[in-house]
Amino acid sequence: MTAHGFLTFDIAGIPFAVPADRVEEVAESTRATRLPFAPPQVEGLATVGGRILPVLDVTGYGALGLAWAGGRRGGLLIVLRAGAGLLALRAGRIGGTLPAERVTLAGAEPEDGGTPVACRLRHGDRSLRLLDPDRMELGWGAVHAGLFDADALTGAAAEPPDPSRERAGVRLLMVEVAGRPQALEMADLLLVFPFAGLRPLPNAPAIVRGVAPVPKRSVLVTDPLGVGDRPGGYTVVLRTRRGPVGVRVDGVRGVVRVPLDRMRAGEAGAPAQVVDYDGTWLDVRSGARMLGDHLDDIGGFIPEGGDPDDDLAESRLPRRFYRRFLTLVVEARVYALEFEKVRRVVEPSDRLRLPQGAESFDGLTDVDGRILPVLDLRRLLSQGPVGAAPATPGIAILVEIDGGTVAVIADEIQRIRKIAAEDVDPLSDRLTAAVIRLDHALIPVLRPEGLTAASSAASSAVSTAAGALPAGTAAP
Repeated sequence: MTAHGFLTFDIAGIPFAVPADRVEEVAESTRATRLPFAPPQVEGLATVGGRILPVLDVTGYGALGLAWAGGRRGGLLIVLRAGAGLLALRAGRIGGTLPAERVTLAGAEPEDGGTPVACRLRHGDRSLRLLDPDRMELGWGAVHAGLFDADALTGAAAEPPDPSRERAGVRLLMVEVAGRPQALEMADLLLVFPFAGLRPLPNAPAIVRGVAPVPKRSVLVTDPLGVGDRPGGYTVVLRTRRGPVGVRVDGVRGVVRVPLDRMRAGEAGAPAQVVDYDGTWLDVRSGARMLGDHLDDIGGFIPEGGDPDDDLAESRLPRRFYRRFLTLVVEARVYALEFEKVRRVVEPSDRLRLPQGAESFDGLTDVDGRILPVLDLRRLLSQGPVGAAPATPGIAILVEIDGGTVAVIADEIQRIRKIAAEDVDPLSDRLTAAVIRLDHALIPVLRPEGLTAASSAASSAVSTAAGALPAGTAAP
């Protein structure tokens, strides 16, 4: 089994790898239906990406001696090409990609006998079990389910691969900066970690944000994409010729596999390739292209350490293959808010109305001793006569806006929904940050900052009231 690179991941805390060219996609875990007469390593059948696939868990091979901690199985499924079709492999955490020239192959260990482990990968001091998808046995349960013939008990799949999905493709890490998607090459990716614990560096170039700690070492954090001083977000660590360097992003959407026919060469002076992502052409960025000549300027600031791959190997990509939204109803229309921006949902209380307030700005209210501005979506998004008073008190959603908290009033809330990243289409207008595809409908995701901008008197009214108390300040 030859490969040009290897996708690394863990199963029950033990490092594994598969040839990267056998990976179709990485998906969030889904419930599997058991098969009769199935061997221990076969969980059953599950719908993954709209296809019914067999799900395998190698902890079912007793010789490997693996068990998921606390009885909780891994939350990811790696869809692999195996034999004539596809199957889904359960995994815990996804790591980066190892180029073939950076590893050496070693023979399988005795305990690997009778399992799909083809050999071991040696990478520095690490040893990873290399899985061969063609050795993953589905057993007689799949025969009785009609997945394949009795004479073909290994490497079969639930259905022949869709030819349109078998086109040559490339894996990209999709990130978000200022509400817009960005495509990063996976070839030099080492890890992604939450942006925190930053220590500024004196006399560093403007592109350098500082140094942040990661397991076993520190990483230089840069900002070539222009995130600026926005709080939160992630740092994407890339392998460069000077060592590992972090690049700031606002969010991580997940890993996507893009057919090559959706990519084309960039124009002169632009990145080498652009990709069609949900109807928008994006530059495909690499560490070398983002940092460019800056590498020589920042080389002296890159913390020294051992082999960067070994030092960073225990970290992983965050499991953000989906995003969470709170859906709400305003005048019989459904809207959504990013759940990370929502602090609480409370019953609306009495409020102090202020003179010269906008129609949507409904005054100030006291929530647990905190003075909060009240923004009524029923007025801001009204389809009826301007200034019409809502018939019901509604429900108050405490939303983080520009570092403060605002009580946003809607008719009712529905539920917290987990939406696959590919079903979220970013937009950029005054009130809408994105559109999510849900139940065959398009639901607008409200932009919190746009809500206050639409109600121009909100911030000035808050400043005028009670001695200029900022949003979310405790009452005296």
